Amino acid sequence: MIKTFFKLLLATVLFTILFTVANALLPFSQGFKELGSSRDPIALLFLFISSAWTCFTIYFVIMHTDYSGKYLFLNLLFVIFFVQYFMTQIETLFFGHAFALSKPDIILLMIAGLFPLLGVTALLVKFFQNKNTVYEKGKVNIRDILVKLGIIGVIYLCVYMIFGYFVAWQFEELRIFYSGSSEKLSFWGKIVNNIKTNPVIFPFQIFRGILFGIAIIPIKNMVSKNKMAFITSVCLIYLCAAVVLLIPNALFPDMVRIAHLIEMSSSMLLFGIIVGNILYESRKTSTQI
Repeated sequence: MIKTFFKLLLATVLFTILFTVANALLPFSQGFKELGSSRDPIALLFLFISSAWTCFTIYFVIMHTDYSGKYLFLNLLFVIFFVQYFMTQIETLFFGHAFALSKPDIILLMIAGLFPLLGVTALLVKFFQNKNTVYEKGKVNIRDILVKLGIIGVIYLCVYMIFGYFVAWQFEELRIFYSGSSEKLSFWGKIVNNIKTNPVIFPFQIFRGILFGIAIIPIKNMVSKNKMAFITSVCLIYLCAAVVLLIPNALFPDMVRIAHLIEMSSSMLLFGIIVGNILYESRKTSTQI
């Protein structure tokens, strides 16, 4: 237990350092650098907490899978990067009018997350992989998966709209940040307003929901012996996208960031439980002797 703790601590420190170095060295625009120049020193503490969450998530999946070596590394790298960095930044692109960011800056933000993930995922796989099991590949029902992904997409839209309104939209600072007005319409009034002014948000969020489901397919194959472990893995992974909002950043004023932190933490936890139950399928594994 003590050795495990110190290995996770080492991975967390490494992630924090690599993430900081990547953000310092990457060629962000001058405007973005100026926005981030006044960052609160306490951000380092929150970065450490976010890094610890990511490292524990990777560790948890490793401890509940029969994958090892490069397949384990590549699957973990894809899933964590896709959820924590790619999925969050494509939404930044969608709401680009609210941020003083160029498209190259957004791409660089993704790269800044990929850099520490490469090092830490390799380290944790080296530390904790189980080399004594063999994974028995099961049949994949493509039609069944596609139907489930479609359902997940619609569910995500519902979760996004409900938590977006009843949690995030209750913060006046957030309403002003995105709309320029403190006016708070009713839930259905907001839905109607979105249909009139920004109808593409509905198919866009369904598409994001499908992508969130696709991101879990490798985990569906990797963590199959225990349903609770699978659902927990999904929740931990989805919450990576929320925990990163602990860190004060140049994109959001503090109250807007906190509003999104509360919204994302609650909604992605619920969404993770739902997706875990929809996608779970038990598969048998065998052990080498």
